[in-house]
Amino acid sequence: MSDDLTVPRNERGVIRVFALSMTDDEARTLKDDPALIEAALGTSVDVAQVEVFPISDLEGVGLVGYLAEGNAVPMDQLNPDRAKLDKLGGWVMIVFSLAFRDCETTLSPSASLTLIGTYGETRTDWRATETVEAESAQPYSAPAETVKKKPSDAAMSGRIAMIALLVLGLLTWAMIWIGG
Repeated sequence: MSDDLTVPRNERGVIRVFALSMTDDEARTLKDDPALIEAALGTSVDVAQVEVFPISDLEGVGLVGYLAEGNAVPMDQLNPDRAKLDKLGGWVMIVFSLAFRDCETTLSPSASLTLIGTYGETRTDWRATETVEAESAQPYSAPAETVKKKPSDAAMSGRIAMIALLVLGLLTWAMIWIGG
């Protein structure tokens, strides 16, 4: 089928937006039935990672605002589809990458689902912007005395007291059990 969509293995941060061509009652039923969601997508999914809701729930924010502000989709990705997204009415289904459980998956959406767009969330760039050259930032640069510290006398006293109480408790339990 030419309408099939392939989701790559270990996909992260991708959001697919589908318009639903169905009545309000059908959409409400779909929203509350995991088996119907899977049937509509044509594959097994983690339904906790699928949202089905009427666009009217986004009053004041709109679908573009929800995707940009609520789901970190950059505006430069949304702008080409902005007119289409703004004109949508009725119900939508939003499917997040985690719905596919890191598996390569082929979606075979039912005729009542129309893919509006596929968008990537803004990802955090964890790369360092500059190299830290301080000697203390180098591996194994901590002074030897901070690497392995001896427990204090108070900590050792506490450990000995705990062991003594544990032994006394076990002896008491054994005497009650044997004597009982």
